[in-house]
Amino acid sequence: MKDYLKQKLLLIGLMLFFYYAIELIAFLWIGFQPFPQSFFVDFIFILLISLVIFVIPSTKWSLIYMSIWLLFVNGLFVTNANIFSVYFELFTLEQFKLLGEATDILNLDYMYIPAFIVFFIVLTVYVYTIKFLKKKNLIQTIKYNKRHFLITLGIYLVSTVSLVLTFSIFNIETFGEFNEDVTLTTLKRESMKRYGLLAYYYKEAELIYFNIDSNDPFVMPEDPSEPSAYFGLLDGHNVFTIMIESGEEYAINELLTPHLYEMTQEGLYFSSHYSENKTNVSELIGIIGHYPPNSFDGENYHYSFDSSLPNLLNDDYETAYFHDNYPIFYGRGHVLEMVGFEALNFHDEIYHGAPRWEWDGNLTLDSETATEMIDLMFQTDDPFYYYWTTLVTHGPYNEGEINRQKFDDLGYYDLMDLAETTGDWTNPINNYDGDDKDELLGKMRYYQAAMMDFDRALGILMDALASSGELAETLFVIYGDHTAYYEKFNQIVMGNNDMNEPYYEMDLYSTFYVLYNERLSQAYMNDHTSHTIDAFTSPYTIVPTTLDLLGIQYNQNFMLGSTVFHDLEHVFYSNKLTTFFTDQLYSDNGEDIIYEKGYISDTYLEEFRFQSHAIIEKLQFINDYYRDNKEEKEN
Repeated sequence: MKDYLKQKLLLIGLMLFFYYAIELIAFLWIGFQPFPQSFFVDFIFILLISLVIFVIPSTKWSLIYMSIWLLFVNGLFVTNANIFSVYFELFTLEQFKLLGEATDILNLDYMYIPAFIVFFIVLTVYVYTIKFLKKKNLIQTIKYNKRHFLITLGIYLVSTVSLVLTFSIFNIETFGEFNEDVTLTTLKRESMKRYGLLAYYYKEAELIYFNIDSNDPFVMPEDPSEPSAYFGLLDGHNVFTIMIESGEEYAINELLTPHLYEMTQEGLYFSSHYSENKTNVSELIGIIGHYPPNSFDGENYHYSFDSSLPNLLNDDYETAYFHDNYPIFYGRGHVLEMVGFEALNFHDEIYHGAPRWEWDGNLTLDSETATEMIDLMFQTDDPFYYYWTTLVTHGPYNEGEINRQKFDDLGYYDLMDLAETTGDWTNPINNYDGDDKDELLGKMRYYQAAMMDFDRALGILMDALASSGELAETLFVIYGDHTAYYEKFNQIVMGNNDMNEPYYEMDLYSTFYVLYNERLSQAYMNDHTSHTIDAFTSPYTIVPTTLDLLGIQYNQNFMLGSTVFHDLEHVFYSNKLTTFFTDQLYSDNGEDIIYEKGYISDTYLEEFRFQSHAIIEKLQFINDYYRDNKEEKEN
């Protein structure tokens, strides 16, 4: 019996050792302290799992049980390390919903090989440790009997009950906070840092999959918006919102992208605009003004989007959405139908059922899509609200021979060469001195050509609006969903040759944003001296600004931002990073500052924390609203 207990304790100790070894590597990899802040919570979870070895009679099955758990934890490490190293993101259980999309766009350029190397090193060390212990007869097949099992079962039950009681009664502050924590998915990075891997994912699963809906629908508190000085200025105007895939502002150039450049000079150009979210999240933020911490399940549930731009405008406007992809991608078709667009124009509607492009760099040119879109526009005499998510700037940028030939035929590369010769454009990769400089120079030329093609598409649409007499009556809202982080161009442009800029360097997330309408520009310039606005902004300002200009008040509890014409400090919350930042401050939780740039006044710091806490509260309202008001769809 003594040898039997020793072996059980050895296996439990081995499991604890390798778990903490893996967690230590994972934490240091993604920039955490070596161990969770609430170490006792983390320890209780792994100990409860490890103690099961007591009631598994067979050594063989004990090893299998332990190996499965450690392989799972090692998988959590490599997944988080890979996603963080490439995208500065951490893995969430909700990403299982995106497995189809992930396999669709899988590309070795988006995978971080060192993470997989460490994964296999840890796996190898574990296997050889087991072999070594077997060789030394420390792990061996020991015959057990009913008495052995009853004793170990008793030890297991006493230990487990003691741990559960400890969890429930003692250290009330630590475990009480863990049990009551409803902001875990809102503060993903902060929560994982605090609770550890297993405790974090247990709590996330509880909140996402086992959170019981309230019997009473959650009623969003009313908080009417305050009109700005430009409230109703564009009452009855058309609105054309365009989200540029990977829209980097450094790709805007007077010679190469003349239409976009003109908008920055004659429209309202926001030079401190930041965004960092997945495309579908940035998209919905530009349509409804927010995105909940727990994503939508449009396939199985119906949600109410009464505050969305389409639903608010449908009575008086023609509303339509355009994007050259399939509606199943990110589940867009289900959600956007509920958002309220009268017409959803995906690939089959735009290209009449022709085969869709593949993820090989030969994405459909935006100029081709814009030409096809014209036939789907102006379906009524009402003013319109159109939303277009572009495509060709997505990447990858190292492939796509067909598109390279198209770019060449359209003269984009020749124009780039001319601009470089005359000094009107410089390839941002020129100052990079890595071994892969030549390859990245070519990728950047592809990206710049893709932006030139979007500019061509914009010209096609503007000409169509001019021909129909709608151009002067149209407000263009153009913004980027995120930077071109796939190739880490944003890091290179910042002058970081090793491409390992810390995730909290907020300039990594600077993107393009402009409002363009002649009447708006004239009114604004009556009060100001420049078309360029350097106040910090993000996509959260798009919906409230649009509604304010159209003369429509909104419930501020549905908006994580306000109109850009209010003199309020704005804070950006990233659903992807689950962090808060401006162009001066960065925080993982809205309270503790992990990075600041330049002089920060106490007043600014206090306002940053106030706005961050308000966002956390609003996100909880929003999550409760969608959770409690969703309706299950009939099969």
